[in-house]
Amino acid sequence: MWKLVLFLSCLLMINCTNTTKSDSEINNFKMIPITTKSAEAKDQFLEAQRLVQNGLNGNPTDQYKKAILLDSTFVRMYNFISIYAPNDSIKKENHEMAKKYKHLASKEEQMLVDATEYRFKNPKDVNEKILFDLTERCPSDKYLCHTISYLLFRKNPKFAIKAGLKAIEIDNKYPSGYNILGYAYINNEEFEKAEEAFNNYIKFAPNKANPYDSKADLLKQLGRYEEALMLKKKAFELDGSLDWIPEEILELELIINSKPKG
Repeated sequence: MWKLVLFLSCLLMINCTNTTKSDSEINNFKMIPITTKSAEAKDQFLEAQRLVQNGLNGNPTDQYKKAILLDSTFVRMYNFISIYAPNDSIKKENHEMAKKYKHLASKEEQMLVDATEYRFKNPKDVNEKILFDLTERCPSDKYLCHTISYLLFRKNPKFAIKAGLKAIEIDNKYPSGYNILGYAYINNEEFEKAEEAFNNYIKFAPNKANPYDSKADLLKQLGRYEEALMLKKKAFELDGSLDWIPEEILELELIINSKPKG
């Protein structure tokens, strides 16, 4: 009988130990956990992440609002908005909310908040060390690598390239990974690699407008105006909501028509 009691006690201890593990421990640190008290809020976050980090909607306010309404302490969503929102005041407002509830989140999510805090206080520092530390803890998180590349492709393209290459190493069919990598290469003046990245973007998202628009930006910069014009028109055919493209088409046509004939 005592053996059975001992066995049951050991089993209970094992179960209790498992329940105290954090999401990140259970996840083996492969992906940043998403800590929320609402499964529906988590779904809204995942949809916002999919839209933003696949170049489908840069500001999915419906998903933002729904998630926060469902969980007013949703640190990960507040942090996501603080990174990707187009308005600086909205970024800072959401960062303050992420800080307020940071103690409720996982270690990895707290690191994201700390990285955002450091960036606000040290805008000229281009290393993003905390975020790169996170890639060591979460080596399978392509969206984390995309975030780093997005934050750095203008001010530190070499580090952005490092993060972008990691994103497509994790998923070599990740379209938006090639997009952000392409812009990082442009800013690092590696134009052949940029064109290769955009070609892969088109390859893995052939029915989306943004890949053609992105490659056209590169070709315009390289003076390949006719090719750029063709791609801009293709992008607008695929998505007429890209309201900046008609003006760019006119600009390219003016450049082409002003060139000497023959």
